Amino acid sequence: MALTGVSHLSLTVTDLDRSAAWYGEVLDWKELVRDRGDTTTFAHGVLPGGLSVVLRQHDQGIADAFDETRPGLDHLSFSVEEPADLERLEARLTEAGAVFTPTRELPFGRVLAFRDPDNIALEAFLGA
Repeated sequence: MALTGVSHLSLTVTDLDRSAAWYGEVLDWKELVRDRGDTTTFAHGVLPGGLSVVLRQHDQGIADAFDETRPGLDHLSFSVEEPADLERLEARLTEAGAVFTPTRELPFGRVLAFRDPDNIALEAFLGA
């Protein structure tokens, strides 16, 4: 068996419209289709680099905010190509009123950590 990459990423959100707007404004996510499954409503779109991201609102969702200390996803890290990408993202996060930690220089690269409207831990990373 050969796993050759990531097909898509699906994130559970509490308010699909709010999250779709936020991901579009902050990360340039482009919604391609919105549909309904048996127990969820979802919006499928892509980021500028081509990664498919699905935002999914469950009918029977819980209201608890994301917590990376629970088993499951700790955070999701997006790669960027140049320092200016981190600067532009910081400006967008500031405009959106998002929670974030300014870009930090670490031995292995630069990291900009931030949270989406559901407190999902995200980051942008530029390798050293």
